[in-house]
Amino acid sequence: MTLLARRRPAVPRRFGAFAPLALGAAVALCACAVATAPTAPSPASKPIGSTGVPLTSAKRPAQPALAPHQRAVADATAILASFVVPTGARKLFAAPTVEGGVLETPDLLPGTPDVVDKAEWWIAPGAPQSVLAWEARHLPHRFSTAGGGTGSGSGPRFRFWSQSASLPDVPGVLDSRELVITVVPDGDKTAIRVDAEVTWLPARPASEQVPAVAQAVTISMDLGLNADGKEPPKPVTITDPAKVRALKALINGLAVFPPGPDSCPKDFGDDLVLTFRAGPRTPALAVATVDFEGCDGVDLTIDGRSQPALAGPGTDTGPQLLKVAGLPWKIPPY
Repeated sequence: MTLLARRRPAVPRRFGAFAPLALGAAVALCACAVATAPTAPSPASKPIGSTGVPLTSAKRPAQPALAPHQRAVADATAILASFVVPTGARKLFAAPTVEGGVLETPDLLPGTPDVVDKAEWWIAPGAPQSVLAWEARHLPHRFSTAGGGTGSGSGPRFRFWSQSASLPDVPGVLDSRELVITVVPDGDKTAIRVDAEVTWLPARPASEQVPAVAQAVTISMDLGLNADGKEPPKPVTITDPAKVRALKALINGLAVFPPGPDSCPKDFGDDLVLTFRAGPRTPALAVATVDFEGCDGVDLTIDGRSQPALAGPGTDTGPQLLKVAGLPWKIPPY
């Protein structure tokens, strides 16, 4: 059991001291992205940003024809369009060179390669804190405030501020959707960088499925370091066809665990193990090991071969499986 799992966090890129960037390489673009933006999907029946680009619904994912990274690009475009321009602001066509070019790179960026980051820059009247306060009051209702922060640079008086807002993730497709606003003083005005950051989940391999011929499931529990002298419940083998189908469907429906590093709650090795077989006494076809703690990861082997990790933070897969199986087992720690 490891204490660190694979969730992708938002990693601060610029809080604290920073190295001034070269001033001669201003990017002559008003937006940038990790992936090339595809043609946006039809906007019918979908919430839109101010440019009319549809946002993916958390309850109704985007058109199946779009690959996950394409959905991320489309949503990043819509999120960027959701930025409410401050009164009197003027759009810039490149990152300003104010304060050593601190706005040339994102203040916050998820720690994963599977991320789209679209950005644009503005100059607005007023002090940075006033601009951020105005933005907070005019945040579109579909966003939730996700936090903020401040940092300092090499100059004795230089400060910068940021705040972020988020949309719900799209289960199994997009696992974070953020609007990040970073501001720095520029004389008597405020320079603004706006980022739309969307991360997507890699597709689960089509081969990573509990075999259809599995007709029995043996369920056991490992108490790990939480045993405290207690014995785990005795393993139970389930052969009821409806329950076996439901257990297979739950495992087969899990998304790939988000790649990238992250800190998760402590994992003391408390696991639920499901062994799928063609019959009660036949060899194992697939084994799913489900963490009760940590980031709720699920390790799956099929015919003895390890597969990409499944599930992820907040899924509570173990309790769901116990409920489907009809087992009244208590989940450690007691």
